[in-house]
Amino acid sequence: MTLCLQSKSTPKKPRLAGCQPVRKVYYYGGARKLRSIESQDIPNEMKGIILEASAAVVSLESYAGGKMMFECSGTIIGCEHINGTYTSTILTSTTLIRSSTDSNAILDDIEVNVYLPDQKLFKGHVSAYDFHFNIATINITSDVALPTASLRPLDDSLSVDPSEILCPGDNEVASTLFQLRRHSNSFKICPGDEVVALGRYICSHGLFAALGKFSMDCCSQRFDCRELFRANCIISQSGIGGPLINRHGEVIGVNFYDSDCTPFLPINIVSKCLKQFGKKRQSRRPWLGMELTNLYLANIGKLEKIISKFNVSKGVLVEEVIKGSPAEQAGIRRGDVIVKGGNKSVQGFLEFYDFIWKKVGKSVEVGVIRESSAAHLNLKVFVDETCPEKVNKWPLRKEKVYTIKG
Repeated sequence: MTLCLQSKSTPKKPRLAGCQPVRKVYYYGGARKLRSIESQDIPNEMKGIILEASAAVVSLESYAGGKMMFECSGTIIGCEHINGTYTSTILTSTTLIRSSTDSNAILDDIEVNVYLPDQKLFKGHVSAYDFHFNIATINITSDVALPTASLRPLDDSLSVDPSEILCPGDNEVASTLFQLRRHSNSFKICPGDEVVALGRYICSHGLFAALGKFSMDCCSQRFDCRELFRANCIISQSGIGGPLINRHGEVIGVNFYDSDCTPFLPINIVSKCLKQFGKKRQSRRPWLGMELTNLYLANIGKLEKIISKFNVSKGVLVEEVIKGSPAEQAGIRRGDVIVKGGNKSVQGFLEFYDFIWKKVGKSVEVGVIRESSAAHLNLKVFVDETCPEKVNKWPLRKEKVYTIKG
């Protein structure tokens, strides 16, 4: 999809057996300093929500062959009482466990350490992973129940009908009202809505919070994953796998790292993977062979033609169609607008993705409007499964040696 939607003094870390003052840390891209995120600009009315959400944010380290491989963040999303103990599930990124030479392989003899906010250390066990979407779950066992995050799916459908659009003033007021709201329906996300990326620092495991806004800009071409959305928060690489929260403290996405923004995977897609994790270790992902975005991101000229001809203000715009793909074979063309999936109208990208996710291995009917056609078109497309050759490629780690004093 085109939407790709520390404190300055670091406390001394208790050193694990075998740790040396000079440690190898893996990172993305060229040489750069370890970034410190300034959290001082967080408004006071948001701090309580952030601190409550932070109780479920943990720090993770992976080791292979006795060598530290990666450090990142994660979110406790479940806690189950089993035979007198509690098993908690942590959502994070497969970057933690992925091989540095093969993006579709897990490190041999992987070991995972999990640090809770109170610095307690637990041994983690890899329970499931998805290389395509770069997410994984890690389990830990404790004697007491641990705090869990509240997850909330996104509604990314926006109308280009002026009568249905909130004025900027109303949106600005809504964006500043941070309050808890549990067990709510999908969160309507709009460009400019305030979000916060949470994570924990390398070594100290201290909390950082990066305030930003949801953005319509595209994510970097470094990421194959077209389902990524974008926030303009700036995080450090230790924030990979951490949560993006909305103004109610609810988790709406999993964060990844780029130098000038925070790409995040919407929790809608994460939740679908988690459900399939319960059935088998890896999820089954749909593939149609086209790039999609929401209709409201089309250029103004196309919007005028679509609205005047079809009186349609919501839908999914087809930006690219891959040659030989199921989409091309079905007759879908670049510039088409998908307005129906089966018998149901399609309001936005995430809603359409939800529709095809349930149809892998089947043929479905999609309703399409096209500038050159006077009528709605009903096309039948086969929902293929993402094969290993089509799995998203993610930036591989490179090695850099940092000296940790003390």
